[in-house]
Amino acid sequence: MTIHKKSFHRPLIGALTLLGVISFASMSAQARDFSEIQADVFQVANSGAYPPFSYVDTAGNLVGFDVDIAEALADRMGVDVNIQTSPWNGIVAALAGGRFDACICSMSVTEERERAVDFTDSYYSSGLSIWVRQETDDVNSIEDFAGKRVGSTLGETGNQWATENSNGNWRNQTFQGLPDMLNGLTTGRIDVMIADDIPVYVALNDQELPIKQVEVGELPSWPAAIAIQKNKPELKEALNTALAEIREDGTYQAIVDKWIGEGVEFD
Repeated sequence: MTIHKKSFHRPLIGALTLLGVISFASMSAQARDFSEIQADVFQVANSGAYPPFSYVDTAGNLVGFDVDIAEALADRMGVDVNIQTSPWNGIVAALAGGRFDACICSMSVTEERERAVDFTDSYYSSGLSIWVRQETDDVNSIEDFAGKRVGSTLGETGNQWATENSNGNWRNQTFQGLPDMLNGLTTGRIDVMIADDIPVYVALNDQELPIKQVEVGELPSWPAAIAIQKNKPELKEALNTALAEIREDGTYQAIVDKWIGEGVEFD
C-alpha cells in the first residue's frame, strides 16, 4: 500500500472545554523548558489507544509509531524519556497544566488547540474519512447520514466535525479509541464511522474487516505536530532540530516503514 498524503487526524476540544484548559493551565504548575528537562527526564504523553501510532501490545508494553518517534527524538536531544498514556479527551488539559512536557501523539494542529498549547513543525499529515459496513449502499453523501448512528472518537477532530455538522440530523456516538469504534461499526452499534484515514488503512492491512470507505465530498485535513506547553522556546527549538535530524538520517522513514508500511511516504 502506498499512501501519499498532502495534508493530515484530528480533534478538538469544544469552546467550553478549551476555556477550561486555559483556566487550568493558568492555575497549575508549569511544564519545564529544555534546560530543565536535560537535568531530569522528558515526560511525554500519548493516548495509548490509537494503533498503529500508540497502543498497548499483548505483553503490556506501550508501542507504536509515536512511541518510536518520541524515543528517537529523545535520543537526538540527549535526554531520557518517560512515555505515558493519558485519555485523549483530557490530554490537552494535562499538557497545558504541566503534567507532561510534550504530547507526541499525532495531534492535529487546529486554531482551537493553538490557543492552549504550542506546536512544533509538522511531522506528517492526514485527514478525515468516512467508513460504513460493506453491505451499506445508502451512504453516498453527508445528507445520507440523516437518521443514522455516527461514531467518532471522543475529543478527536472527527468528533468535533460530527458535532458541528449534525444539526440534529443524525445521532452521534463516541468511543475511546479506534479499535472500539471499529468494533462498533462491524457489530452494528453504529452505521457510519468518522476517523483519521491512515490508522484505518493500516488496520485494514493488518486484518480483514467488512467495511468500506465512502466518498462524501471534501473533508477537513490537518498537519500533525508535537504539542508543548506555551512559551517553551528552547524545547520547541530542540524538538524541531531533532525532527529535522531523524528525517535526514533515515530514522524517520525506518519508523514509517515499520509501523505504517514500506513504501509509504508521509509529507
